[in-house]
Amino acid sequence: MKHYDYEWDLGPYGIILDQELDTDKLGWSGGDYFKLVNIDGTQILQKVDPIEVFAKGHKVNGKV
Repeated sequence: MKHYDYEWDLGPYGIILDQELDTDKLGWSGGDYFKLVNIDGTQILQKVDPIEVFAKGHKVNGKV
């Protein structure tokens, strides 16, 4: 699904999403992890499965 008319603030430390973007409809919530992957020359921010985050010992919201 393509989203038009949204404004994004991109910087070296992250992306500020448009206030009108309803991330709940995307199934995103606080503490989610995303990784940058390259698939056939297309860069994608891919949501990381919570099991992978747990198994690799990543900190979620500053907690292990």
